[in-house]
Parts: sequence; C-alpha cells; structure tokens
Amino acid sequence: MGRAEIKRFKRGAEEVMSFLKPRLDGKSRIKIIAHSDTDGIASAAILARCFYYYNVPFTVKFGRVPNDKEISKMSEDGHDLFIFLDLGSSQSDAINRYILSKHMDVIVIDHHPGTFIEGPNIAHLNPHIFGLNGATDISASGATFSVVEQLDLRFRPLIGLAIVGAIGDRQDLASGFTGVNDTLIKRGVDLGLLSESEGLNLIRRSLIPVVECIRTSTRPYIVGLSSNMATCRSMIDALGISHFNILSGLGSECERILSDAIYARVGSIATNEEFRRTLWGAIYKTNTDDLAGPKELREYAAILDACGNLKRPEIGFAIAVGDENSQADGLALLNILQEKLLQTMGWIVTNINSFKETSTFRYIYFGEVVDSALLGEALSLSIASGLLSTELPVIGLSDVANGQIKISARCTQMLTKKGVNLGHVLSKTAPEVGGFGGGHDVAAAARIPRERMDEFITKLDGACNNLNDK
Repeated sequence: MGRAEIKRFKRGAEEVMSFLKPRLDGKSRIKIIAHSDTDGIASAAILARCFYYYNVPFTVKFGRVPNDKEISKMSEDGHDLFIFLDLGSSQSDAINRYILSKHMDVIVIDHHPGTFIEGPNIAHLNPHIFGLNGATDISASGATFSVVEQLDLRFRPLIGLAIVGAIGDRQDLASGFTGVNDTLIKRGVDLGLLSESEGLNLIRRSLIPVVECIRTSTRPYIVGLSSNMATCRSMIDALGISHFNILSGLGSECERILSDAIYARVGSIATNEEFRRTLWGAIYKTNTDDLAGPKELREYAAILDACGNLKRPEIGFAIAVGDENSQADGLALLNILQEKLLQTMGWIVTNINSFKETSTFRYIYFGEVVDSALLGEALSLSIASGLLSTELPVIGLSDVANGQIKISARCTQMLTKKGVNLGHVLSKTAPEVGGFGGGHDVAAAARIPRERMDEFITKLDGACNNLNDK
C-alpha cells in the first residue's frame, strides 16, 4: 500500500464531505453514535466542534457496538441523519433494514472491517475500502478529521485529536505511524500545529512529579518500580533528581540517564524489544490552544481512555470539545484507572505462570479477578511491558454477566505480517459456540457462553492452525 491508496482515501473523504455539507443547514436532525473509547470520543469531538461552528443542533450517544434491537430503536427517535463513528461497518444489515429502508440518511466513519452497502442516502469512509489497514494506517478520528478538513481549513488545528485517537488505538508502531496517520503527522509538523521529539513515554510525564510518574507507570509496567514508591524514591535519589521535578522538564540528557537506570532495574526485561520501544519513543505535542487539556498527545489520549474505560465518556467528550472545567474530572479518572491497572498488572506478574499454551496461542482465564472492561488493555500492557514473549498471540477470558465470558485477544504487528488475523478467527469461532466476535488483525474481542469455554479454546486453536496452513 502507498500513495495511491492514500489518494483514494482522500477522495473518499471528499465524497463524504459532499454528502454531509448540504445537511448542515440546520434542518436535519442529527444523531451521532460513537464508540466510547479514546478513538470514538475524539471522533465525536472533532465532528461536534465542526457542528458548533455551523450552529447545527445534534445529539451524541456513546457506547459499545449497537445490536440490531438498539439500531431498530434509533430509527424511532425522530432523527433524519445518523452518523456512526468508530463503529457501524459490521452493522450494515441492521442499518439498512431499520434506518435506510425508512429513507433516513446515514454516514459511517469507521476503521473496522465490515461490509459497505451503497445507496443514495448513505456514505461510508473506511480505510478497508481503499486497500488500507484499519488497524494501523488510520483510526476513526483520523478519518473524521479528514472529512471536516475538507469542509473548511479552519478545522485543521483539530489534527491533534486525530492523532490522539490513533494513539488510543495503539496505531503508533515501533517504526512510527504509517499510511494516512503518517501523512497527518507530517502535515501537522509542517504547518507548525504539532511537534515531535523523543523521550520517556510515561503517562502524566508533564502532569505529576517524576517519582509518582514512575510509580504509577502502567505502559510499560516496570517490574520492581511500578506500585513501589520506596524503590522509585531510592532510584531517583541515587541519580540526584529532585522528587518534585516533572519528567518533561528534566531535559533529554537526564531522561536518557533515567531510562538507563530503569533498564538496570528490570534485568532481562530490558532486552525485550516491546518493553524498550514502549518505554522510550516519540513524544507528540500540539502547538495550538485549540485543545483543552495537556499539550502532550499521549497524555491526552490516556485521559480520554480513562473516561471511556470507567464508563464516563461524556467527560472525555467535554474535555475534547474545549470544556476546561472538565479537565480535573478527567485527570481524577486517569488516576483511578492507573491504580486499577497497577493492581491488575501486579496480579498478572504474580500469576504469570498461570498462562496456558496451545499450539497457536497463549491464554489465561481471569474469572472475576480482572474487570472485563480492562481485559484487553491488561493483555496489551503485558506484551508492551515485556512480561509475555511475542511469538504467540495472547488470549484473556473473563467472567461477565448472564453466564457469559468476555474474550480479548492481542498480538504484535510482526505476527500479523506472518498471517495472524485475530478478528477473523474470533468472528469465525465465537458463533460456533453460541457467541459473537470480531475486530482487527492485532486486537479483537468476543463473547461466548461460560459453559462452552473449553470447547471454544479447542475450536480457536483449530481455526488458528487452519489459518497458519493457508
């Protein structure tokens, strides 16, 4: 994939803009349905700020991927235009049956695999249509930004939110951003809207004292330092750094010295490539005052992520549309989420030998120990922190309500290049045991009946083996 695919994507954004523009006259009753994660929140905020400028009334609803019944109810609430953000591609049949058939308008801006129906009252923007990879090349927020930028260049300063969504969806790879994301970063830097540097990629690096920043580190989880204030203080004292210094203010040379000290503390994990790239890497900042909140985009993404994970997406949305009064609430949620993740990661470290292995993946049953909402993040952190080797995908299973089990699956980009596609195998296997699933090649999820867990593990292993044989 290359420039041709990106050009086709840009033309697709222009077409969606052309579909949207005449509906911004204030006469259409608009409803935004957005995924409640970082990418969905950022997408909704980008579109909302566009609507505010045009003085267009709208409502917004955050949540998980809607089922057929929920989409059916949407068609009864009096709206003329439904805009699905960071979801909708896998709900095309229901959208067609319950919304389009009633002559209402639909826009789907998404980056997940799915089906893309055509018609006079629907417009799609999805990287998969244009030969791009939705897991790496562009997120929903980047796609949404691509549409509003076509409406008016005054929306260009919102490019920071496009990158926030991509970071939230873990699209910043070891080699940097790819596809449309790469073009957005470069354009933002060229226009002076963004800046890029290198440093320790610890969450809240510009917000709290360095000792607390290291103690609360979850991405990566630093064995021996995360959750251990005494050890953190001892290391900082040995380096002659004040406890009250802010990490982002130490300077690049001091950050390098601190990173070397962390490597020395973690022993053999320091040789793990995932750990090293997670600890040290690119720092992206916004240079405009158009975003309320921290200037460092990774921190911004972490705040929206906390709002989504703790089921308060409306707070993240308020921050992202410019409500400075909501920042304190967002930061409080981030603190709560980090403490929850520290407990979860501590459990994983203690029970690392409980992971079981099939011929094609590694898995662990958490029961009710881990909040199901944090399951996927816990697996991602386990990989990023060097706790698990990366030669196999990792699967986590956690109890949820009504006798169901939530399944989260994660792997590295290196494995997807070898043919691993977690979204494909979960969408195939989960229905075979009475459940449902899907997602990206590197990250996917499913739900199945609790009593069929062992059967699911066997079928999933077989499906992965069949995929490897192709």
